[in-house]
Amino acid sequence: MIDFVNGRLELWARWASRRDDCGLGYVQSQLARLGEAAGGAKFAGLPPDVCDDDMHELQKIVAYLPFELHQAVWQCYMMPGTAAQHARSCGCHRDTYYARLHKAHVLVMEALQLGIDEVPLLVVGRAALMADLLVTNDAAKKSEKKLLTV
Repeated sequence: MIDFVNGRLELWARWASRRDDCGLGYVQSQLARLGEAAGGAKFAGLPPDVCDDDMHELQKIVAYLPFELHQAVWQCYMMPGTAAQHARSCGCHRDTYYARLHKAHVLVMEALQLGIDEVPLLVVGRAALMADLLVTNDAAKKSEKKLLTV
């Protein structure tokens, strides 16, 4: 485990799971937070030196990780439980879970140092994510077309 990446991902998890509803029940989306970051507003639960732009970059990096690595990061930082429970949720042995988590840390560190476009596995992950979005959009357009012609 890379301590620097672990600390950044812990901050990211606190940032990603925060509720900005002020008790009203309407949780603010991450896209709204992106606009909030441009306005200079700050979430009180994070240290003052944490930049929302850095958190958005980590959000993209985690989203582009290969599925097994993304699942391990999500389980570790966003879900409560022990390592054995996380490994069981990932469908693997605890040692495999730790290996996946370490590989994810290495990829996050590379992406932070070099940029997302310079890490081949993240480029593949982004392409796969975009392909899934295009397929979903095409299916939505076809069903919308059927509704309009009926």
